[in-house]
Amino acid sequence: MSDLRVPPGQGSGVDDTYRMPRAVRAAQVIAVLLALIGLLCTASSGWLLGSRSAIQTAVPFIPGWLLGLVALTFNSEGQSVRIGAILLAVLNMLWTVPSITDGHPPGPLGPIASLVVIVLLFRREARDWFEPSGW
Repeated sequence: MSDLRVPPGQGSGVDDTYRMPRAVRAAQVIAVLLALIGLLCTASSGWLLGSRSAIQTAVPFIPGWLLGLVALTFNSEGQSVRIGAILLAVLNMLWTVPSITDGHPPGPLGPIASLVVIVLLFRREARDWFEPSGW
């Protein structure tokens, strides 16, 4: 497999553009959507039921928000970004499992989204994407 990063001006038709592999883009979109869902749930809970409810709703989403922030840096080089995202996804998965039995958000969405992000970031194209160019 050739280098996944397209050099500027070659083959893409757009200068200074790198194409993120589909697996990495999908992981990024899922992580950011999970974070946005958490913001929406927390805001609506606070608006409808008050600040105490908003805080209780927000706690299960904390690792998801951190994962969403890390996902925004997926254009960076280095395996530490990928490994950090995987570790946050594992933390989010473990952190949100109790919400399934309690009937609170994110419910099964948290562990399922985290598992999908982990699987996508373990793919070969994801490992290649985060490799430094000089290696």
